[in-house]
Amino acid sequence: VIQQDDELANVSRIQNGLLGCTPTSPELAITLQCLELYHQLQRHQSSFGIQAYTKVLCVLHGVTYRPHFRDQFSMAFDVYLAILRAVQCRINQALRRDDPSWRLRHYCPACTFKQPGEPVLVPSSLKAMDGNNSAKRMDHAGHADRRIFPSTYMISRADVDMFKDDVCTRPGQRSNAEHHDGGCADTWQAASSVDEDTVRVFEQTGIFLSACRHGIILTCAEMLRSGELAKYPLATINKLIDVHSNDQAIGSDIGCSLTATLAASSIAQAARAANVQLIINAFHGHAHNHMCQLQYRPLYLPGTGLEDFETCERVFSSSNATAGLIRHASHFHYVQSLELHFSQWDANRYAELSRFLLNNYKQALRIISANTAELDAYCALHPNENLDFGSWAAEELAYLKAVESEPKQDALRVTYVEELEKLAKLKYDISSQDDNFLSYSQSSFTPGSGLSHMASTAMKRNHAARRAAERRVRSQQDRVEDLEDQLGIELTDRWATDRREYVEMLEYSRQRQFIRAVEELENLVVQRLFELSKANLASTVGYKLRRQISKAIVRRSAAVRNALERYNKLAVKQSPPRPTLQYSEVLSYATLGNFDLLKHSRHEVLARPWSNTMHRQMAVKYFKLLRAHEEITQLNVEVRRLQAWVDSETTEIKQIATELSAQNPPLSAELQVLFHCQLRINNQHQLRLQCIYDLEGYSGVRPIVEH
Repeated sequence: VIQQDDELANVSRIQNGLLGCTPTSPELAITLQCLELYHQLQRHQSSFGIQAYTKVLCVLHGVTYRPHFRDQFSMAFDVYLAILRAVQCRINQALRRDDPSWRLRHYCPACTFKQPGEPVLVPSSLKAMDGNNSAKRMDHAGHADRRIFPSTYMISRADVDMFKDDVCTRPGQRSNAEHHDGGCADTWQAASSVDEDTVRVFEQTGIFLSACRHGIILTCAEMLRSGELAKYPLATINKLIDVHSNDQAIGSDIGCSLTATLAASSIAQAARAANVQLIINAFHGHAHNHMCQLQYRPLYLPGTGLEDFETCERVFSSSNATAGLIRHASHFHYVQSLELHFSQWDANRYAELSRFLLNNYKQALRIISANTAELDAYCALHPNENLDFGSWAAEELAYLKAVESEPKQDALRVTYVEELEKLAKLKYDISSQDDNFLSYSQSSFTPGSGLSHMASTAMKRNHAARRAAERRVRSQQDRVEDLEDQLGIELTDRWATDRREYVEMLEYSRQRQFIRAVEELENLVVQRLFELSKANLASTVGYKLRRQISKAIVRRSAAVRNALERYNKLAVKQSPPRPTLQYSEVLSYATLGNFDLLKHSRHEVLARPWSNTMHRQMAVKYFKLLRAHEEITQLNVEVRRLQAWVDSETTEIKQIATELSAQNPPLSAELQVLFHCQLRINNQHQLRLQCIYDLEGYSGVRPIVEH
């Protein structure tokens, strides 16, 4: 390489397609093609590290691998990526995309590229957010590297920490708001907790993402020495409100309790003004109680279409591949690796956007065709019944709210009857002791000293047992009298076993035992469901953890069988008798909320039309039919937006490249490369969009074809 006198070594090398590994006097240089190859490998296979790549290069060049090769390549690669970022910055300026919030405002054409005269969608956009603990980073790793990576995804730590004490400062508001979460938050405490060892070892304990329904990532926040604290979703919601304002629906695995958290936060007024709606994800919703599902599950919420809001889980299934490389990386390389992965993920999602729309359109049309036929046939089989599926959900929700908590007076009366039962049993035990006289034989006595030691010990033991039983009776008597004071029952009017109130409360007590058996069974099935989902993370958890999960599943299965036996024994004693369940039937419940219908038998729930098994199945089909029609409306809007974007994007890039060809040929050349890349992708979009227009049942706007 010829170097001019006034020219830096790396300048002359880069003009010849080489990049030195040190800034001033490099002894080792790497070709730009070699660096670009690793760049693309890293983007498409995030688990492929620099060490493996440098070893491959050593083999190909017949050189013995040395550890410093890895360090030199890493330094050169960082510089190469910095050059690419600088080039991209100039491209963004030329395309007028250099506003810091441009990516967030235009992240997805189907979500953001609104067209004049299009139908108003409510919600206007569907998003999801969730946390993941695979992207950990060791504390003090790479502490000598003080560089800060200029990420376009990360929410700054300062913006997150604005909410670190946000909810705690409003305890009264939060407690009132959270009263309606139905206890679902307890199910997810394990997901948000992090053990002390993890906090001590790792600085970053994971990431918290948000993404649109098409899979394109919006924001990312680092979880610092904690689990999924409230500050991460609050910071995410705050960012989305600032950029996208009104009518957003955001899915979360704890959308129910997070609604209460948001209502108690400092951005509560802004969230209400922006009409932010929090929803529970479709899969995670199965583990929420049914009252919660009726309020927050997408199936029952207008405007959500067929979206499942599980987008983040799909992102994490891919981003988990980065975990092995970023665990011991510096913070700069930690963010850089995630940025590379996310940018490629978004590029892939854009390339597949038209396929997403096509597949969803086909799915919605299939559901409309199948469910319409089934519902019409079912209504014809029940001509004398008012099958108002739409009103049943509201009626069922009102019923579940009515039985959500037990009346205090009923609880006291049940406790009173249960304590009377215990008192009667204790008195019976004492009376049975009176019938057991101690008998002595001649051998029980010793000459000159009365009873033998053995007989004396038995007598003392008998007297001690008698005194202990009397103490238990007196203690139980005090508990009964305390309850009688609370209920206003005179001592002379104590309930007898044949009294009407006693019989009613005794029956109700048996029902409470049944309800507890149902809840125990539900809890075990929820845990088994979670463990089965974790078992699918074989590529992201260690061997020991996989073995623990497998053992837990086996133990849980046995526990479910035992709980099922207890349930079946109590089910036949109910009035009316509850249906007994088989093990396979319990595990195949479509939603764990079905357990709720087995409870509260004193409210005659079986007489309600929505408690009929077949009616409920058809009601689900009815709501899916409604959501499918909404999906068609949503897709018609998104297809039109994507078509408009495809028509304008490549034309705009080519026009700007042509304008710059004279005054800035290098930048014009880069724009030409971008133009051809986007042209290839957009041509595929055009083909798939045409497939959508050709669908039988397509009801959206068709593009005007110029002849």
